[in-house]
Amino acid sequence: MKQASKWTNFIKELGNLCFFWFFGIVFFFIHRLVFVLLYKNQLGPNADTVDFLQAFFMGFRFDATAICYFLILPFLTLLLLSPFGKFNIIRKTRIVCQYIFIVFSTLICVVTYNYFREYNDQFNNFLFLGLYDDQKAVANTIIEYFHPVLNTFVILSTIFIAIFILRKFEKKERIYKFLQRFQTKPLRILLVVLTVFCFVSSIRGSFTKVPAIKKWSAVAKDNFLNKTILNPYRALLSAKHEFDELNYIDGKNPFIEKSKGDITNLYPGQKLVSAIIEKEAKGDTIPKPKQIFLVVMESYDSWPLMDKYAPFGFSKNLKAIGDKGMRYDNFLPSGHATLFSFGAIITGVPYTGVNISYLGSLHEAYKSSIFKQFKKLGYETNFFYGGFLSWEHVGEFVPYQGADHIFSGADMGGKSDSGEWGVEDEKLFDLVLQKVDPNKYTLNIILTSSYHPPYAIDIYKKGFPYKSLADFPKEVQKYYKNGMNMQELGHLWYGDKAIGDFMTKAEKKFDTGIFGFTGDHYGRRFITPSPDLYERSSVPFILYGKNIPVTRSKTPGSHIDIIPTLIEMIAPKGFKYYSFGSDLRDPNKRNGIGLTKAIDRNILEHFAKDEQPEIIDLHTFKEEKEKTTKYKAEHDKLMALAWHYTMRGDTLVKSHVESEKSKVKK
Repeated sequence: MKQASKWTNFIKELGNLCFFWFFGIVFFFIHRLVFVLLYKNQLGPNADTVDFLQAFFMGFRFDATAICYFLILPFLTLLLLSPFGKFNIIRKTRIVCQYIFIVFSTLICVVTYNYFREYNDQFNNFLFLGLYDDQKAVANTIIEYFHPVLNTFVILSTIFIAIFILRKFEKKERIYKFLQRFQTKPLRILLVVLTVFCFVSSIRGSFTKVPAIKKWSAVAKDNFLNKTILNPYRALLSAKHEFDELNYIDGKNPFIEKSKGDITNLYPGQKLVSAIIEKEAKGDTIPKPKQIFLVVMESYDSWPLMDKYAPFGFSKNLKAIGDKGMRYDNFLPSGHATLFSFGAIITGVPYTGVNISYLGSLHEAYKSSIFKQFKKLGYETNFFYGGFLSWEHVGEFVPYQGADHIFSGADMGGKSDSGEWGVEDEKLFDLVLQKVDPNKYTLNIILTSSYHPPYAIDIYKKGFPYKSLADFPKEVQKYYKNGMNMQELGHLWYGDKAIGDFMTKAEKKFDTGIFGFTGDHYGRRFITPSPDLYERSSVPFILYGKNIPVTRSKTPGSHIDIIPTLIEMIAPKGFKYYSFGSDLRDPNKRNGIGLTKAIDRNILEHFAKDEQPEIIDLHTFKEEKEKTTKYKAEHDKLMALAWHYTMRGDTLVKSHVESEKSKVKK
């Protein structure tokens, strides 16, 4: 093949690669535009033209990086094989990479839309933790709730259109004709050098020394627009990196900055985690109750209990219980999913991003376990779950932490109208009433499951009173703006109904009992598309029963404060126990801490990694972005200790960890 012919074929193929790059940029631009349009209701009132331009330009930088992942092989093939005239191989390599790009990019974009709908975020480390959930239940939930037929149609249509466009422009020569101008040897060399330079700049997302990276990506004032900036591939890569950082036993604690050394520098002179968290009870404040019930409610957040939303009546039973007992409004969950918060509640160890139930018997059961500590106080310990014990290994995890007896949906026959996640809450509570002996001292942890996709309970058969906006009380109709649908609201209402029915019977059967209620995490659904930071963060905590004083408290707390509060209520003076938290009744209690969040009596802070901190004033509910936070240092110190206890065990000094550098089996 003549040299001129080789150059002609080279620039033709280079033109096709240029079009491939341009096609990818337009593809992701359309994706981001669709993303914004799908969730436009989440745009804040202050989002302006400058915000949109900044978000889309920063997004373009990440898109340029992503498309180059698919250009690497055909580009290198072009550079290396064109001198040998292997243009048939070069062309086929490009076409294969184009098809791979179209298929995978379409899939990841559609998945992103659906993932955001559920988790209000692009991919995060929860994606990888969720892969170890009940796969059958997940699959059936997707089939029943996430419109697989529509999604499949969108995917196939997009793939067909994209392939059609690429094939149609395969033989177009506009770019080729421009590149033909580079005919002399110096110009040809210049073209190759410029091409390599542009490729390197594109894969970095920058012509400067600073590449496109996540921690500098939040350029818009609007929080939602900032969430659309990362390309889906980059979001997935970032999520995987975050997951690996938290879940590898490799000698690096992710909550300790390099400049601060290791955990022993944060806690000088200490050798055991248990010594740091050991406490001594001040003495009981109420007579020892025979039964303690702690109900952990699926997806149950605080907003239905807020005064302005109370007239909806979605949580009238729980509100009535709170009005007769101790209700804590400034309260945070430990995590953003059921197992993460539930694990913190029963182990007493703050959730740090590690799925604690999959660690198995890597270490001894935690000394801070609620089951182990209440056994020392003379209680038999029971765990009741509306789902099945195969979920997240709870069938092995809970007994290992000290539960004497465990009961699940299987004990109620396993038949349910509520989908794949378990039996209806009312059946679960019937099981509790049946199994708990009123004459024994028992601690009973109850985990509900009905308020969960695919929302399959016949809510109208159960008595849900609303079918449309017009049915809501007039004073709260203004708050309902294209948010949760009636089926979702009906399941929120049903969870509360089941609690009310249970309490009617339980108060009679267990007349000296204490009843505690908390949500596992923010339910990821709201009556408007844009809940404020408090509404998308807080969960309730309520204690009710004989000798429990009536109070509505602004004392801040989180799930790790439940165990010490209960122990300090009933334990004799001098009783030694272990807790990362503190008694909620302590008038000097400063804050409550959950993963990436902290709350006190006045503010709630959110400091996610690589994002500008968010702060909301709990008096005015005004949100602001801040460069500094009040509690991040305290949060990181607590999480560093909890991560060490979770991953390394009780010993603080460096020891045998090096032999366990492999990833914790998931």
